[in-house]
Amino acid sequence: MAVPVNNGIKYVKDTPYRGKDVWYFIQSTDPKVAPIGSPAILPAHQESGDTSIEGDSLDEQTKMGRVVAASTNEDSIELTSYMVPGDTANDIIIDAKHNGRQVKVWRVIVDERLAVVEGDHKAYPAMFGYGVVDSADISDEDSFSEMDFTLNIIGKLADKNADGTPGTFPLSDDQVAALSELYDYERPGEKQGEFADGVVTTTTTTKASTTTTTTTHHD
Repeated sequence: MAVPVNNGIKYVKDTPYRGKDVWYFIQSTDPKVAPIGSPAILPAHQESGDTSIEGDSLDEQTKMGRVVAASTNEDSIELTSYMVPGDTANDIIIDAKHNGRQVKVWRVIVDERLAVVEGDHKAYPAMFGYGVVDSADISDEDSFSEMDFTLNIIGKLADKNADGTPGTFPLSDDQVAALSELYDYERPGEKQGEFADGVVTTTTTTKASTTTTTTTHHD
């Protein structure tokens, strides 16, 4: 009689990471725009990001039953964000579409539970790929102008380094804080002007300190 097999179960009890904690970064592949050492670009005011892990499979019926096998990878990333003056992400996407350039893209999970320390900063789990702009739609409705674009990934999204270690994206604590905060606290009179979506239109004023020295003479 065969011995019944019971290998148990494995599960996790924790809260899921939030969609708002997943950020997408892009970078141009034009060496004149993004030479070695250039930073990644965060498309401003991201509304939603969708990553599709898809692909075709071979599917045939035989006398012995259905035969299914993996065939191709067809990963893609779709991102929607509002259009903000000075945001070069819009220019990168339009340039790539018009001139047939590829675009580098990262999907980063900015959750402290997943962070690893790398010296003076932390790194977060990320997927990376080279994408071809399938479409870029600009919507100018009676609201904020927005852009929706789709990147078809060449090959498949990579989440491992060449040595097999998990792929990560470096971010300092200040950068993480800046992702979710539009502006920092300021005191009265410290700056002038309006807030304009992070664009530095305010002027920081610094008053020269005046030191008064009082000398007391003792008779």
